Amino acid sequence: MDRTRHDDRIVDLADIVRARGLTLAPVVCTPISHVRDSDHARRGMTVRVAGHVVIVLTAGSGLHVIEGTEHRVEPGMVVHLRPGQTHQWLTDEQFDGWVLTIQENVCPPGLFDHGVERPVVILGRSIEVAHALVASLTQPELLPAKAQDRLRTSIAGVLLELIALAGDDGGLSPERAAYQQLVSDFRRELELRFSTTRSVATYAQIIGCSSRTLTRATRETLGQSPKEVIDARVTFAATRLLRSTDISVTWIARQLGFTQASNFAKFFKRQTGMSPAEYRDQR
Repeated sequence: MDRTRHDDRIVDLADIVRARGLTLAPVVCTPISHVRDSDHARRGMTVRVAGHVVIVLTAGSGLHVIEGTEHRVEPGMVVHLRPGQTHQWLTDEQFDGWVLTIQENVCPPGLFDHGVERPVVILGRSIEVAHALVASLTQPELLPAKAQDRLRTSIAGVLLELIALAGDDGGLSPERAAYQQLVSDFRRELELRFSTTRSVATYAQIIGCSSRTLTRATRETLGQSPKEVIDARVTFAATRLLRSTDISVTWIARQLGFTQASNFAKFFKRQTGMSPAEYRDQR
């Protein structure tokens, strides 16, 4: 099977658009087949999105890589990527449909602030509504010419609301809902600061809770301690730099907040079972 190989390179969707001499409209709909045939998909690049990306299947099923994890997608489901998340196309998959890129300001304020992150959302019966919304976005003749831009923006907002409602677990206890919000806040801050601090206490202080509460929240929600989450994020950044660049281990250590390369090497071996040099030699 001629599956695209993941090569750890991450490119921003905005850079791809600029390289093609295009500008990104508030709402853009592209056939999956066109995206899968594009250069960045064929080369196996991981793409980071700036706004929301919604993938709506119209035929077939298969796998799609989201945040480094393969997810099964099939009829009745949609893929939803939030701003800053990454995905990769597997070019041998056969499912088809539409890829919608939706600028962040199109999304109703606060719509996904408190929901559980679900990259693959089961819409069930609501999938028919989603298909109707996509049809109106992909067939301009269905909308009045004078109001197409405004209506497309409104329709995209409704589609995002449909996804948020489908992904909202109203049965959560208040305690679990609070834990999930803490974890969401923790992950947001981690993305901003993992290269400068690995202190659980620091993150707890930033998001307004105790270290003990943050630990309970991550164990309950993720099955991991906050220290494990932090270390995994730093390790992921380190492996990407070691595999996709030739910059020195000392420079990588400094960029990831280690004062000495030897400390970084000990951390990396503890996480992966290999030294940075041994890991790099496996490329």
